[in-house]
Amino acid sequence: MNALIIIDLLNDFMRPQGALYIGDHVQPLIQFCQELINQKRKENYTIIYSCDTHWENDEEFLLFPPHAIRGSWGQKIIEEVKPQEGEFIIPKRRFSAFFGTELDLLLREKKVEKVEIVGVLTNICVLYTAAWAQMLHYQVAAYRQGLTSNDLQAHEFALKEMKNTLGIEIL
Repeated sequence: MNALIIIDLLNDFMRPQGALYIGDHVQPLIQFCQELINQKRKENYTIIYSCDTHWENDEEFLLFPPHAIRGSWGQKIIEEVKPQEGEFIIPKRRFSAFFGTELDLLLREKKVEKVEIVGVLTNICVLYTAAWAQMLHYQVAAYRQGLTSNDLQAHEFALKEMKNTLGIEIL
């Protein structure tokens, strides 16, 4: 069984008025993710949305401006890729979608062996989620067209790190 993990496709990252808008280069990523999600639904993948979900005074805000505050507009998944009934939303407060969440338990209950990843930011939440998945012995793949960052050099570094150090398949 395979799962598609969609990381942080939230208003605060994907919309110009968002607190940590990545930039206009997110538009092709949104279309790619829309098409990929629809394809994976037809293939009966387990679809999981991993979503930054912070408290108002979260310690992460020492590193980044406040964003994805629980219940806010910015914390909502963008409309183009909104979850359907039977799909899963895993809130996270740290970079890895596995840290302090039920993601590993969900994947094991669903008998998932391979995870495929899309989302943002490649060099932060995507990289750390992919690394944890690899360390937990999942097969891991990431879609180059479904990833980006606000720092394109860091994005390229993270892709190389995933491929060369972690052995993650870059599709």
